[in-house]
Amino acid sequence: MEKKTKSRSYLIGLFAVFFGPLFFAMWLFYVPNSWLSSKTQNHGTLIQPAQPLEKFKLAAIDGSTWSHEEFTGKWTLLYIGDEVCDLYCEASLFKMRQVRLTLGRDSPRVQRKYFGLHKHQSTQAIAEIFSKYPQMGVAWFDKAVIFQTLPQFKDLPIHQIYVIDPLGNLMMRYSKNATSKGMKKDLKRLLKVSKIG
Repeated sequence: MEKKTKSRSYLIGLFAVFFGPLFFAMWLFYVPNSWLSSKTQNHGTLIQPAQPLEKFKLAAIDGSTWSHEEFTGKWTLLYIGDEVCDLYCEASLFKMRQVRLTLGRDSPRVQRKYFGLHKHQSTQAIAEIFSKYPQMGVAWFDKAVIFQTLPQFKDLPIHQIYVIDPLGNLMMRYSKNATSKGMKKDLKRLLKVSKIG
């Protein structure tokens, strides 16, 4: 009986050592209104519950096809733009690039995407803006098509940076006033806690 009790205590101890930090880190991230200071709170707005992206195919204005597979396997920073990419849009694209670069060895786990709704901006202006971001996936869509195919975005604001996890769940967003420092802190925590992507 004593041996069984010792074995059980040993197994509980091992479990606590290996899984305790993981559960605690997840609790820190997903319970922002806890007794901890504001320094541990996320800087983006959590989308609760997370919205899984269903299997989809989207036809872009340039004829290319985008599917749900573009958003699996990596953490995705997705910017939803409007008819034009204005100064706020350009600032968001810059923040997305800088945040990814500052993640160091974890940067390959994060990708960047841009969805523009309608293509009213001149081709030259578009080329000048996006030539600075050659590694970012860019596509322009008809607004009705994207909202019909991805209803999760219909009631969410545009001109925002969205975070999609490697399983294809829409789980956080940042307003145009979000700082790259805050975004970096959130992503570093997510990447540290997560073993996927």
